[in-house]
Amino acid sequence: MRITRVIAMGVLVVLPASYGLTSARKLKKPVPSASEQLVGTWRLVSRVVKHPDGGSNPDPAYGQRYPIGYIMYDHTGHMAVQFMGLNRPDNHSSLAYEAYFGRYTVDEQKNPMTVTHHVEGSLDPNDIGKDNVRDLAINGDEMTLVVHTSTPDININTFTRVK
Repeated sequence: MRITRVIAMGVLVVLPASYGLTSARKLKKPVPSASEQLVGTWRLVSRVVKHPDGGSNPDPAYGQRYPIGYIMYDHTGHMAVQFMGLNRPDNHSSLAYEAYFGRYTVDEQKNPMTVTHHVEGSLDPNDIGKDNVRDLAINGDEMTLVVHTSTPDININTFTRVK
């Protein structure tokens, strides 16, 4: 009888303690991968051209003001982006407008990390089939995509997550 009572007391002490440890483990969530953090809709905050001398200015392709735009990444590996200059010409052209869609892949092993947009459709037919590689940085609800161009300049696109 005494052994049964000791075993019962041991069970009563050990079970709640082990439940607490199990609960603590369940509460601690793993850090999501960059691919998981990327999923969502992002609003363009700025698009800056940075020059080798350290100077920068708004992207001239969109006029003197920053363009507006969104980029979306979904969990199936598809993306779409649209940027529009706020002072577009009223001539029914696609000047100061950029749009394309397709699949995307993230390379978290590269330094800096990259996201590649595999263009399936585009406002510019010459872009279809191209891979647009962007340096990627995500910090909570802020994302930066750096575009390396054929010139020494780079384009820095800053986004905020749409909630």
